[in-house]
Amino acid sequence: MKESFLKDLLKQIITKEDLIVLLEEINLTDNFIFKNISTPLSEKLKGKTREDFRGLVEKLEKENSHFRSPSEQFSFFQNLKKNLKKIPELKLELAFEASREFLIKIKQWFRGKNQREVILDLSVNPEVVGGAIIEYQGKYLNLSVGKKIDELFSNT
Repeated sequence: MKESFLKDLLKQIITKEDLIVLLEEINLTDNFIFKNISTPLSEKLKGKTREDFRGLVEKLEKENSHFRSPSEQFSFFQNLKKNLKKIPELKLELAFEASREFLIKIKQWFRGKNQREVILDLSVNPEVVGGAIIEYQGKYLNLSVGKKIDELFSNT
């Protein structure tokens, strides 16, 4: 079940900003684990975290009986934070503000090609014009139209 929890979480984490929000929610969750231990953690999180995150915690509690122990919960969330921070970043520089659907497609394409999860670290740069500038694990690739235009005019 915990693998299912992680898989559900990874569907929600597309960008670096998404990861930051999730890590903040987990840190907030840590504050509630040992308070009023007779109340389920998911109940304590009502109104404190996003409902989708709270719902995943509730599902985890229902399907995994030993997850109700505060020490098990604390250990689980510490390991989760550690694993989430290990997901590599794919820096992507675009000429426009990309829609969520576009970013999901990029992430799915990358996962399909490399069988790895990535977190998209996005920036908008109008000088890109079209295409993208990509940086991943020390490799840099400028596929921008702006670069091609610069090359065209520098060769004349």
